[in-house]
Amino acid sequence: MTAQTIYARLVKDTLSPALREVGFKGSGGRYSLPWAECWAQLAFQKSAYSDAAEVRSTLNLQVVNKSDWTAARADRPHLPVRPAPSTFYGDPAVQVRIGQLTADSADKWWRINSDVDVAAVATDVIHDVREHAMPWFDQQMRERRC
Repeated sequence: MTAQTIYARLVKDTLSPALREVGFKGSGGRYSLPWAECWAQLAFQKSAYSDAAEVRSTLNLQVVNKSDWTAARADRPHLPVRPAPSTFYGDPAVQVRIGQLTADSADKWWRINSDVDVAAVATDVIHDVREHAMPWFDQQMRERRC
């Protein structure tokens, strides 16, 4: 089995259901929290260096107040109707990678290959979402008037 296949199964069969358990909607590596006033998004990003032998993946988090985004689009019409969680826009979007929220505050990438303990990777991803991403989203919800 290729690393791409292992990764796809991990996201579909393990990580997507775990994300839904903590309130996210979505699939295929892109998820959002159901907030009326803001987009609160989480997306897996695969490294450009991923191939059949190994996939490297990280998590991007983004919160954008919808009214602020509409105002930004008036000044910058090239912006999409809805921001993509793995694209950096600057203000009014607030974006971080999961590693920035951990104790190390360093970029964090999970490696998926035929030798990796996929269950351990899943446990680590889910831990980081619960312990780091969710508190960050809660903080952003208050700060961004969501």
